[in-house]
Amino acid sequence: MRLEEALAECDTFVSEDAIPWSKIAEKHGIVQSTLTRTWRGETRPHKEKVLAQQKLTLQQEEELVRYIEELTARHIPPTREMIANFASAVAQEPVSESWVTRFINKYSIHLISQYSTGMDANRHNADSYTKYELYFNLLQRKIAEYKINAEHTYNMDEKGFMIGVSLRTKHVFSRRMWEKKEVKASLQDGNCAWLTLIACVDEIKPGEHSVLVSSSPSGWTNNEIGLAWLKQVFNRFTKAKARRKYRLLIVDGHGSHVTIDSIKYCDQNRILLAILPPHLTHTLQLLDKVMFKPLSTAYSKELTTHLHSGQGLSVIKKSDFFHLFWKAWTNTFTPELILRSFKATDISPLQPNVILQRFAK
Repeated sequence: MRLEEALAECDTFVSEDAIPWSKIAEKHGIVQSTLTRTWRGETRPHKEKVLAQQKLTLQQEEELVRYIEELTARHIPPTREMIANFASAVAQEPVSESWVTRFINKYSIHLISQYSTGMDANRHNADSYTKYELYFNLLQRKIAEYKINAEHTYNMDEKGFMIGVSLRTKHVFSRRMWEKKEVKASLQDGNCAWLTLIACVDEIKPGEHSVLVSSSPSGWTNNEIGLAWLKQVFNRFTKAKARRKYRLLIVDGHGSHVTIDSIKYCDQNRILLAILPPHLTHTLQLLDKVMFKPLSTAYSKELTTHLHSGQGLSVIKKSDFFHLFWKAWTNTFTPELILRSFKATDISPLQPNVILQRFAK
């Protein structure tokens, strides 16, 4: 009973590195080595305790291992977040970060994982010529193998908006009021309601902008919305143009982008899913690198103009968001800027000179 309580407390921490092993062991009166080895899956408590911790059956776990091996063979080894997402879908309830650690340790003969120590350090270490070269070489091989044309190459990413909050910008104040601290901030509504944009761009033959609106309790995307976008937006508006040819969809490893259902749907509909390497998205994700900053600036401008026209008396509601956002979107997502974003990330033309030259010896 004490061991079960200690294991449950360990599961409340977001990562293994954060768990205070000695304190928890002392609190529950158990040996620290017993706690750590049991939590990591190196030893098994009696049958009832094992079943209490299991989210998946043994058969489901083994199937998940095979699926990870299959994804690895396709050069898209899943992240820890993706594994948690896969397991949650099968278990029909959320699994913790700790569960993922125990799962990897339990099947360590088949699986291996490297833990990150910090985003900045990892990004710095990842910014190397060899790692970018491997990414572009793989991309070139797959484009040639599946005969993908430039007009069938797409990039998708997400961006969040707080509908009543603008970017920080410089304003001109009355010196007297500023120095007396009577006025230190510009007008903004302050509505922090959250909305998430799922954007997708193609380099060639731009068409009419299309919009699908959905909702979630948090304002963030989830697995259902991600799959709905893939079916009702991406496939719906690109399938006819591609006919029977493959389409390339470049995404990051965010959980809602890469689920078992979404990967299966892509396989069934001739969509080649390219997942950007972890810690390289700041350089390779064209929407984030080129498009989203001017979009945020344009939205802030529209929001400020709207608030000033109402002399601070109007309140921003969710129903106000779209017409403000749409002006910003159409002014920002122009064919010229989209083309520039593909070139800036060396996706088209696929000659990774700009990025690789930064790391050439």
